[in-house]
Order: sequence, then C-alpha cells, then structure tokens
Amino acid sequence: MLLEFNGILRDKFFKLLNFPPDERELIISFLRKFKNRKDFYLTGGSVRALFTSEKIEDLDLTVKENVAELVWFAQEFLNYHFVPLAPEWGIYRLAKGKNTIDFTSFRGETIEEDLKKRDFTFNAMAVPIKNLFENEFLVLDPLSGYKDLKEGIIRAISEENIVEDPLRILRGYRFFAYGFGRIEANTRKYFFLHKEKINWCAKERILQELLYILASPKTFETFKLMDEDNILTEIFPYLEKAKGIPQPTFHHLDVKDHLLETLKWTEEILKNPKEYLGIEKTEEMEEEDFIISVKLAGLFHDLGKAYTFEIKERITFYGHEKVSVELFKKMAKKLRFKKDLIDKICNLIKNHMRPFHLLNEKEKGSLTLKAKRNLIRDVPYLKELFIVCMADSCASKGPDKEPDYEERLKNFFHELFELKDALERESQKKRLITGHDLIELGFEPGPLFKEILQDVEIQVLEKKLTSKNEILEYIKEKYGKGET
Repeated sequence: MLLEFNGILRDKFFKLLNFPPDERELIISFLRKFKNRKDFYLTGGSVRALFTSEKIEDLDLTVKENVAELVWFAQEFLNYHFVPLAPEWGIYRLAKGKNTIDFTSFRGETIEEDLKKRDFTFNAMAVPIKNLFENEFLVLDPLSGYKDLKEGIIRAISEENIVEDPLRILRGYRFFAYGFGRIEANTRKYFFLHKEKINWCAKERILQELLYILASPKTFETFKLMDEDNILTEIFPYLEKAKGIPQPTFHHLDVKDHLLETLKWTEEILKNPKEYLGIEKTEEMEEEDFIISVKLAGLFHDLGKAYTFEIKERITFYGHEKVSVELFKKMAKKLRFKKDLIDKICNLIKNHMRPFHLLNEKEKGSLTLKAKRNLIRDVPYLKELFIVCMADSCASKGPDKEPDYEERLKNFFHELFELKDALERESQKKRLITGHDLIELGFEPGPLFKEILQDVEIQVLEKKLTSKNEILEYIKEKYGKGET
C-alpha cells in the first residue's frame, strides 16, 4: 500500500528531529546529498514518529546495497562514533551523546520484502529519502501499519519474526506500556508460545526493555498483562512460588497478587505524593533511577515470604526481608542491573518493615530517638522507603486493617523527615566534643568511641546537654573515666 501525504508531514519530520542544532543541520545536509540514491529509505520508528509525534532521537535508515560505504562517509561527514552492530548482516550504528543513527541493508530484494521481516506492522513503513525534500510525500505501508497505529493495535507481522528475535516479545509489551494500544490476540498467542525463548536473548537487551517498561507510567498494567500471558515469571522466576501463599488478616491478597498490587500503588503515589505523603513532587522524584528503584522495591519487597511461610498458631514469615533481598539480588545480577541500583533496592527491601515497627513502638509510647536516628542512618533514601511502605499498606485491605493506618503512617513520615532535617543541620555545626576529647579522658579508640559520640549527639539533639563541660561530666558519670 502506498500512502500519499502533503508537505506538512515532511515539515513535521524536520521538527521532530531531536538532535543538537549543528548536528541536525549536518544530518539534513547528509540526507539531501544522497536524496537521489536509489533504494534509500527512512524506516522503523523514524516513520512511526511522524504519526505519533514522538521526538526522533534515533534515526533509522535502510539502503539496498553498499551500506558500509555509506556509513563510512556519514561517520566522517557527521563526526559520529562508529559501532559495527552486525556487519555480517549489514547493520551499523553511528552514535553521539544520546543520539544514534542506524543503517541497515535490505533483508530481501525489495524494500517491501525488508519491511515484512520487521517486528510490528506500525514499524513496517518506509519513506523514500528523496521525498523529504519534495512536495510529494509518499509512505510505503505494505502491512497496513498506519491503520493499526491509528486504531491502537499492536500487531506482530508474523510468528516467524517473533521466533527470529524473541526480544520482540518484550518490545511488544514496551509499546503497550507507552500507550500504543492493545496487543491483538494472535500476537499475544505468539508471545505465550515462545516465551521461553526470551532467555535466549542477551541479558543486556532484556534489561534495556525492562528499564523502558519500568520508567513508563503503566508498569503495573504492563506487568499484569505479562503475568496473564505467563511472561513475567520467565523474567522473574521467583514470583511463581509466591502464587497462592496466604497472608494474615491484615491482607486481602495472596503474596504474589499483593506484590503486584504494591507495584500499582507505587505508581499511584509517585503520581500524587502530596495526597499520600503530604509532600510536593520534586525533580528528584521524576528521575528514572528514583522511579525504577521504588517500583522494583515495591514489586519484590515480600518475595521471601514464599520461602519463609509457616503456619503454627498463626501465619508467619520470619526473616522474609533478608530472603527477599537475596532473591532480588540474584535476579538483578543475572539481568545485569547496575550495582548501585541493586544496592539501593536491596536497602529498601531489607528495611521496608522498620517504619511499621517504629510506628508501632511510637503508638505504644516506647519509641526512642536512637531508634529513629538509626533508621535515618541506615536508609539514605527516606522518601523512597516511605513510598514503598505506603504502597505496601495501601495494597493491604484485610479485615484487620485499621482504616486510618495510612494517615498515621503519613504523619510518622513527617516526624522522621523533620528529624532527618534536624540531624543534617546539627551535623553541619561544629561538634562540641571529638575523639580527641575522649582520648584526653583516657578512652582508647574503638567501638566504644562510636557509641559515646552517637549517645552524645542524641543528648545534644534533645537539648539535654548544651555545653562541652556538661557533655564531659555526662561521659564520666555514664561511662567512667578512662585511665590517663
């Protein structure tokens, strides 16, 4: 099918080309230089973007022959880095900063044959390069991709194409996550039939698709669909054992459904932190690492319950936090997550029960400043932790759940956040005593040093000690005078 559009679509391409201005002009000059080259096309996401108004940060170009020669010229002309992705298949990349330009050879004798070997119909459209510089603007659309795009249908071109590159399964869900529409029935069937083949793909490629989905506003909805299609447990196998594990009456769902429900609530809280935590949304909360860490900590915070479940007088999951950390770490390392992101998520999972325990102590009147201070010290990510805790609570709606619990949790978050601010202000002030003072009192450096200094910091924060002399007398009285 050949679709004809007016020059407005051509102008739109140049507006959507999201490269630095000087590079953008060079790219346009390069394309103009080769506009009369036979069988040279704009393809893939670069064409799809004309109808969805996505910014074009990755340019897709396809040529029938001599692709290497064209790439070498482009590299010198544009001063981009050369990446030979798969030279034996005629696949090359030029990269600079966040932008890439992919060059591919025809897979087949004609552009139509090439397009039929791609993933989804809306990615199987092409525009002759010469049309970018003429009033006539033609779009080759042999598989009715434009129609599917307009109707919101994610349709695989063929089962064979999915088998050829099983990562296309995750790409399909990624397009769903970003609002391209519903995945049609046959395509979901292909995904289900070939789900095991996902693990044939390089872990780095799998991770990249997962990160795209996790950064989207529809992670829960996407993971839920993947779970219905039995795809989610192919990637996160330990989730399978959580299915059907019952929980105490604070909860209304089994462990697996509770984990997915917690993920749903992390998205809700990230959208509206003012309502759930009483804080304004900050730029930090819109950063990818912040969003991804909160969602993954929410999804896996109770994963260890499936492995620590016991029923005696009541249901228990002793030590489930530690097991959850180990299981998540094992999956994350296998998928090549960044170490600092793994460490952060493990910290959130490990400590996700502590705010609940501290709130319980507070309401019994036995919470100490030291316990609050220790939580702040152990978890540098207080906002992230309380988003996970609030999501955990919102995802628990059993008969024993108290209706005002989230409000109490929110108030406790503010109490801890104010304490954190106070501690940071205090730490910026000059300490009234140091380790040198303890040495002068006769104490030797060691674990007791840290204990004394932390004790003194709490006493000063509570304004029980206000001068150096008071502190020294307090130390002598409580810890004894060291040998001098």
